[in-house]
Amino acid sequence: MAKFWGSDVRKFILSVLAVLLFVGCASEQLDEILGLSKPKDDPEVVQMIDAIYLHNQKEYKKAFRRFEHYAKEGNVLAMYQVGLCYRDGLGVSKDMLRALFWFKTAGRYGHKDALRNAGYIYEYGLGVNKNFKKAMAYYYEAVNLGSNEAAFELGSLYLLQNEFKDARYFLNLSCGGGVKEACDKLATMKF
Repeated sequence: MAKFWGSDVRKFILSVLAVLLFVGCASEQLDEILGLSKPKDDPEVVQMIDAIYLHNQKEYKKAFRRFEHYAKEGNVLAMYQVGLCYRDGLGVSKDMLRALFWFKTAGRYGHKDALRNAGYIYEYGLGVNKNFKKAMAYYYEAVNLGSNEAAFELGSLYLLQNEFKDARYFLNLSCGGGVKEACDKLATMKF
């Protein structure tokens, strides 16, 4: 019995500690893989938290000024927000050309929703001449960045042009990404 409490106990305790240490390290990695860990704060969001707060309080003019300030400092999310403010007339007069400018600017930095919005403005001729070619180019860029909504828009444009193979491809992509309208459109179409 004395021997058990000697080296065997030490080995057992060391084994338990090693397992606990391994599980502790592995659980952080497992949590990250499974998406259970706390997401890291996006520095662009943190920078403009005051503007977001003002926007949520419906103090649109103050929020717009802050978004614009952060956009001019290079904050891509703020650039997109400025575009939305101009598009919707929140805190500033509605101005589709300025909205388009900010969407294009944010799009140059890889903001997929900004690119989709630029495409939408060209597709429907909102403050600019309708231009399906430009709209499709912006939608393509957004799709390449993972925008399922832009895939829907692109599929719909191909459908209007009777290019069914491309329409089906982009609508399937969009439907697979969770865009219900794309699934509905696919269900009613006969390709």
